[in-house]
Amino acid sequence: MLNTSIVGPQVGQELADQGGLALLVSVLCILGYLSYRFEWRLASGSVFALAHDVIFILGFFAATQMEFNLTVLAAVLAIMGYSLNDSIIIADRIREVLIAKPNLSIQQVNNEAIAATFSRTMITSGTTLITVGALWLLGGGPLEGFSIAMFIGIMTGTWSSISVGTSLPELFGLNSSHYMPKPITEEP
Repeated sequence: MLNTSIVGPQVGQELADQGGLALLVSVLCILGYLSYRFEWRLASGSVFALAHDVIFILGFFAATQMEFNLTVLAAVLAIMGYSLNDSIIIADRIREVLIAKPNLSIQQVNNEAIAATFSRTMITSGTTLITVGALWLLGGGPLEGFSIAMFIGIMTGTWSSISVGTSLPELFGLNSSHYMPKPITEEP
């Protein structure tokens, strides 16, 4: 070994603070994007599913007392993007079905949207899980936390984008009238 370097507690705290700030900034950017792209009832499902995934990963690491380092934080940020992508695809399909078939109930709309995206979601998640599983088994100690967080995050992200992300808009009363064009009124 030619060289070693140690991160002291002061630098470690600074890295943790910057990591927390990166997490906060990414969440705020995601909220801004979702509020711009979708009606609030539909966006709320994606936000709640995203929070579910992050809390589940953090809870797993807290319950197992595994080390939470910057590679795990990187995995959490990656899972936020991964889960958000799944949620956006399903929410986009819900919006399309609401506009195309306004007479369907929200349950029928959700079922149709999930059915239309299910194979894509499962194939994407399955291939990513195989890759992350190989990384977990063959990557060794330095990548263990990252790969475990990714593995758990992909599983919970897939589940939450399908179930949590579609249930909350239904509870908030999402319907086709929220996406129909508003009549233009002429005022003098």
